[in-house]
Amino acid sequence: MAIKQTYTELSGELQQVMAKLEQGELDIDEAVRCYERGLAIVKQLEDYLQTAENKVTELKASVLGQDDEE
Repeated sequence: MAIKQTYTELSGELQQVMAKLEQGELDIDEAVRCYERGLAIVKQLEDYLQTAENKVTELKASVLGQDDEE
């Protein structure tokens, strides 16, 4: 089972992947692997952000709902 990385860890890993790709010293196979990993990281980061947005929306709805009851 894979250990879930934090948003900060994923962001740092993405920066490392981008740096490798930008150096231009990778062979084509390694460059493709790095690109694929980068895309996977971006997807995970998007998921984190969507989850955070949903949580904020729920919290706002909860707080606004409580204010209406008072």
